[in-house]
Amino acid sequence: MKAETAYNVIQALPQQEVERLYKMLNVVSATNTTTKKAQKKSLLSDAEATEFLLRKLRGS
Repeated sequence: MKAETAYNVIQALPQQEVERLYKMLNVVSATNTTTKKAQKKSLLSDAEATEFLLRKLRGS
C-alpha cells in the first residue's frame, strides 16, 4: 500500500476508527503524542519597550 493511499483512507475514517486502525497496526497515534514547545522569552517587557521608545522619541 502506498503512503498516499493510506493517508487518504485515514482522512476518510471517523476519529474512533482511526484510533482502532492505529491499534491494529501497533502504531502510536499522532493524537496521543505531545511535544512540549519551549516558550520564547520576550526580548523586552511592555514597560521596557515603552520606556525605550519614549527615550528615543524625546532624544530626537
